[in-house]
Amino acid sequence: MLQDKKAAHYSWEEAIAILRKDPQHRELIHNAYLTADLHDNCRRFAESAEFAEVLNLIRTHRSDARDVLDVPSGNGIAAFAFARAGFKVVAVEPDPSDSVGRSAIATSLSSENLEARIVDAFGENLPFASDSFDVVYVRQGLHHAMDLKAMLAEYARVLRPGGLLLGCREHVVDDYESSLQDFLDAQVDHQLYGGENAFTLSDYRAAFVDARLRIIEEIGPYDSPINLHPNTPELLAAKICKSVPGRILSSILPESTVFRLGMWQLKRSNRPGRLYSFVALAS
Repeated sequence: MLQDKKAAHYSWEEAIAILRKDPQHRELIHNAYLTADLHDNCRRFAESAEFAEVLNLIRTHRSDARDVLDVPSGNGIAAFAFARAGFKVVAVEPDPSDSVGRSAIATSLSSENLEARIVDAFGENLPFASDSFDVVYVRQGLHHAMDLKAMLAEYARVLRPGGLLLGCREHVVDDYESSLQDFLDAQVDHQLYGGENAFTLSDYRAAFVDARLRIIEEIGPYDSPINLHPNTPELLAAKICKSVPGRILSSILPESTVFRLGMWQLKRSNRPGRLYSFVALAS
């Protein structure tokens, strides 16, 4: 289902430039790996717990993987990380910009003399032969689909039999009315460029089924370092115990128990835009 997008006032590149200049959003930009220091963004992601878990999933489900399609590649953090880890990488990114698009990917790779093929395309229409890749890696990309079913069908097409699709950090809403609107209203970047979106969990699942991609693992909110970023268990423990309910409960319960109760509540929250990740195999 295609959602109505807010009329864009700025391009994605312009929106990020505006947010970079605002001290109020410095932490947001840093955590999103969108600072002006392209190499630092890439290095931090390549060394993150999130990417370590991505590599673990690949080792677990497609240990012989060599060819990775990174789509959409954005400013190249994942293309850089996969190339650094020794994979043969193709990065797909329709935005040409020096800051957040294809030119940024090239700059990031060159900072450590890494190689990847960089392609101008959209996920719904990939210029590759069928059965071309062992892994399709999608970080925060499925929820931007113009046509979710068509996008996943393309990813399934270019995967080799038994190939692995990782759809990471995808926003989930409960409906396309109040839940989606609440999510969009909370996204500062959406107020500038109008390009954010989310789908219901049932629509994600249905699109995987239609594409003949078998979901073998569905990772819920806070259930993995992939969905946990930019938090860590230690940071979350501190936030939970320092919250008003946490302080009250800590007066009568051990902090370890308060943390477990807080995590139980967080994982079951229906917060609009909560993060899910999908691990699926091609037929």
